[in-house]
Amino acid sequence: MDKPLECIILSKTLSRLPLCIGSCSAVEIPSYLDNNIPRGCLIAHLALTLIEMQRISSYFRIPLYNLFTQYSVEDYSKINVDSCWKFLLTSSFLHDIGKLTDQYINRYATGQDRILHHQVSAVIAKKTLENIVSEPMALGIAYGILFHHEAMDWIAVEKSLLYFSYIQRTLSPTRNIIYNLSERRLNKFKENVRNIFDQCFDEHLLTESQHQTLTLMLARAAQKLIDNREISINVTRELSVAKMENPKYLTPALALYRLLYLTDNRAASARELYWLELIQGVDWKRIEDIARQITNKLAKRYRYIGLSSIPIRGR
Repeated sequence: MDKPLECIILSKTLSRLPLCIGSCSAVEIPSYLDNNIPRGCLIAHLALTLIEMQRISSYFRIPLYNLFTQYSVEDYSKINVDSCWKFLLTSSFLHDIGKLTDQYINRYATGQDRILHHQVSAVIAKKTLENIVSEPMALGIAYGILFHHEAMDWIAVEKSLLYFSYIQRTLSPTRNIIYNLSERRLNKFKENVRNIFDQCFDEHLLTESQHQTLTLMLARAAQKLIDNREISINVTRELSVAKMENPKYLTPALALYRLLYLTDNRAASARELYWLELIQGVDWKRIEDIARQITNKLAKRYRYIGLSSIPIRGR
């Protein structure tokens, strides 16, 4: 099969092909569904999301740190900006880790019950980070991940007679979720993502501390996926949803959600034509016309990427 566009863009960014083990991971681990057909490569998508977060880290590290710390001074008194950011970076791969479940990959082929992958991702993120960071930070990251498909969730609310609110759709409080998981698929995912972390470190896209933290959290997340498969999960209870009303948890979560939403969409643009290639055609000398040019360049489905609001620096 042809390499997914996400892999091609990633290979350009890393200056070489990703060092995947064995056959192409995209066959078993797609990143999205197009007309119910699995496509893309989840590993490449998550790597691109990580790289996008690092590209704009200088603009967001301090504001996010301030938001997380000002609502929980005692919890974060021993965490500096860099330490906070390396844990926020884990959202780059945790936000879609629910796509590894059988229910996501095979749901149309097998008729299995559909589950929202960002629900699984949020629960696994919380379980991965708890006892490593403070509860407000673990829940803040989990909430940010839970919200990252806000646009799609709102569309579902608008079209359905079953949902009366966004929160009802996002949390599905009336039923539990159960997922299955192939250990073979998970092990392949874990090994190949770890190899890409190594490549990112070799090419100075990650610091040593970031590389160590991401590698450790990847191993923990994989184990949490195994530990919680075939178990009835109540998302409302697992994510302590009553705490969403507390600014201590919600305020930093919303800021992280916005960053994750933007970087996730930037990474997803590689499925058509990568946003960075699109804006090469913008005539930056026509300053009065730049916004319109960017709007015209972006594919309709990526209209929320917000290129005009997020500057880009070199690697």
